[in-house]
Amino acid sequence: MEIVLGRAGIWLAALLLAVMAIAAAADTGFAIHMGIVAIACGIGLWVTLSKTDYSAIARGIIRAPADQTRYDDDPVRWGVIATVFWGMAGFTAGLFIALQLSYPLLNLGLEWTTFGRLRPLHTSAVIFAFGGNALIATSFYVVQRTCRARLAFPGLARFVFWGYQLFIVLAATGYLLGVTQ
Repeated sequence: MEIVLGRAGIWLAALLLAVMAIAAAADTGFAIHMGIVAIACGIGLWVTLSKTDYSAIARGIIRAPADQTRYDDDPVRWGVIATVFWGMAGFTAGLFIALQLSYPLLNLGLEWTTFGRLRPLHTSAVIFAFGGNALIATSFYVVQRTCRARLAFPGLARFVFWGYQLFIVLAATGYLLGVTQ
């Protein structure tokens, strides 16, 4: 129970810090980014509290250790799904900016849809989001098969995966908001 409360406390502290950063933000881009971090912390808090078997903890049953004879393929599976998603997002952004070059009306008169903001979004989505997720998922897969063992720290693998997704979202929204100017 102490582990659950500790994790929930960390998520809650990060959530409160993000909300305080929103309140003290000097510009809109930073406030939006802290809002995204607050949402991510809220999701982490909710998952921590909802996935816990409180009745088993009350009975004194500690969660059984994972089956050490099976590989930990959850981060690999999530990585493949994220790779496909970010690939589709990056390639769609590339198609849209290619169409903008042919049909300038597709700029829509909005600052967020200009070529100058969508081009870095496209290249970063394809290189870092699509390519990076493919490399991370592949490394999680290959390390386990090469060593013939599960990942040493499965929680750390999940932290790396979800942290990478969060920073991809922060970078993408930063490009669209013009934070990088």
